[in-house]
Formats: sequence, structure tokens, C-alpha cells
Amino acid sequence: MTAFAAVEYEYEPYREDEFSSWSMELRRAESIFFGSLVITLPVTMLAYQGLKGLGVNLPSDSANAMLYQALGATGLSLSIALADWIIGKVSDDK
Repeated sequence: MTAFAAVEYEYEPYREDEFSSWSMELRRAESIFFGSLVITLPVTMLAYQGLKGLGVNLPSDSANAMLYQALGATGLSLSIALADWIIGKVSDDK
């Protein structure tokens, strides 16, 4: 005997009061953080290699180099998400 699920073809959009404002702000920050990480990681890797080429004393072993690059990219992405949140708060106050 096979059981079938009821199929509902109509999309029901979220209601405005379905989620709290802080959860929507958190979701936006998460999307911006991970979205910008795609850009900040290669930029950080290029900057790291550029600094090494200029003679800056940075770790040369691959594990520590990747850790520094990942931390730099994470910090940049976090800064972008935080700046977006601050801009949103300032814009809401006006």
C-alpha cells in the first residue's frame, strides 16, 4: 500500500507578522555575510600574496597562511554586514 502526500500547487507568501523584526535582520545579515565572503576571500588571498611579494613578514607555511587569509576575509565580510545593519538603522531613524 502506497501513501501519497497531499499536493498543494499554490504558493502562500509569508505574512508580515509571521517573523519578528530581529529574525529578519539576522537573516539579512547572514545573507550579506556569506554573500560577501565569496568576494572577500579571493580579495584577501590576492592582498596576502601581494604583501608577501612586497617583503612583508607573513607566515609562509600553508596552514597558517590560509588561516590568516580566512580570518581576514571573515573580518571583512563581518564588517560589510555590520555596516549594512548600521546604515539600515540610521536610515530607519530618519
